[in-house]
Amino acid sequence: MASVMIKRDIKAPAREVWTLLSDFGGIGNIMRGMGPDDLTMEGEGLLAVRTIKTPTGTVKERCEALDEANMMMSYSILGDPPLPITHYLSTFRVFETGPQSCRVEWGSSFQPDGTVPLAEVEPMIEAIYKSGIIGTQKKLGVFEKIAG
Repeated sequence: MASVMIKRDIKAPAREVWTLLSDFGGIGNIMRGMGPDDLTMEGEGLLAVRTIKTPTGTVKERCEALDEANMMMSYSILGDPPLPITHYLSTFRVFETGPQSCRVEWGSSFQPDGTVPLAEVEPMIEAIYKSGIIGTQKKLGVFEKIAG
């Protein structure tokens, strides 16, 4: 198994960041390039499934864990993803670091499918997480350029 993890500080209250990131059906509100017709939902909360149309295909994700008290969510990809991976499980957490600041830790474990070297797969996944964090910052009006 391979893994990816990014950690980013955000100058916004942790609960506000959590509210945006944990809205499983509202990912289009923070992800660049997603329109209202790019997402469909089945259910809500734990075990909800979202289907997202992307430029490279369709991805179906299921909410596997949702811990409101600890601001943690995990989700998996069902079926064949449009990325060269299998057995994908992603988890993110929001940690309060001050009254107007928090840290987001967003990572995943997955199995590369062997069609693309791991060194090329990792930046693809990191880019998704960075896009979600940037979108969250923009939505909250606290955007700061992410280095690296």
